[in-house]
Amino acid sequence: MTSLSKNLHPDYQDEFFLNLDRILVPVGGKEFECMGLELAFYIAHEYGAHLDLLHVGIDPGKSINNYLKKLAKYEIEHDLIVIDNKNVSQTIIDYWKKRKHNLVIMSSRRRPTFFDKITVKSISSTAIPEIHAEVLQVFPPNIKKMSAKLQNVAVLLPYSKRDPFLLRWASSIAAPQKGAKIRVYHIARVPEVVPLRGARNEEEIKKEEKIFKDYMDNYAKIFGQIIKPKFVIGYKIISSLRFIFGKDEPDIVIIGQSKKRNIFQKLSKSLSSKIRDNLLNTGVCIHHML
Repeated sequence: MTSLSKNLHPDYQDEFFLNLDRILVPVGGKEFECMGLELAFYIAHEYGAHLDLLHVGIDPGKSINNYLKKLAKYEIEHDLIVIDNKNVSQTIIDYWKKRKHNLVIMSSRRRPTFFDKITVKSISSTAIPEIHAEVLQVFPPNIKKMSAKLQNVAVLLPYSKRDPFLLRWASSIAAPQKGAKIRVYHIARVPEVVPLRGARNEEEIKKEEKIFKDYMDNYAKIFGQIIKPKFVIGYKIISSLRFIFGKDEPDIVIIGQSKKRNIFQKLSKSLSSKIRDNLLNTGVCIHHML
């Protein structure tokens, strides 16, 4: 059984959110970016942050105009920066180094085939390791469900030092939206030899469930956010998520991933990547922690 972080809002985390004043959002004018831009609006609105919309190329296209109008309507401070350069990833890195944004929000395309994944080097995968700041990488649902809708937010709580960040991102997305819901999931894994039906009566599982519910109650009291904790018992995380999301599919699920620092981490597939590749009907927001 894993243990929860004792501090819901450690000093560093509070300092980060209090000083979240400038957000970098690279935009290419593509349809798949709609969910990432919507997420950026909510966070900027919640914390009074300035948005820098960076387009690398000649013309961001007419589709960006709708977002600029929305930003003006909600009085979110913003700039549209257009830089003509063929090296998109390096331009994003250089601009971040110049302005030192607290947060970078990058929209990424889902690559449906294995061939795509091994032959196409994405802008995000090149830029994120070189950006030494918090990064939210947003993958929209599959093309049939393309939407900016973010009313139903799910958080996968792994019990780590990033837990308070994941919860605060969810709160900042839901808070500006009337009727938005947050569901926080913790999956307690048990050995496959243990029947799931009786596992909830095991003392270790009961103890873990109580800790989780107490943790969520404390979070709700501190931040005044109405959340629904969901304690799930399963053999494997992916199959458990497929089952619970099949019943109540969220618009987006927020998960964390450590930045890959060495060759061994880069070669191994992270849990967040597995979730991204398997949950095609929900948006996925991966938090890359500083």
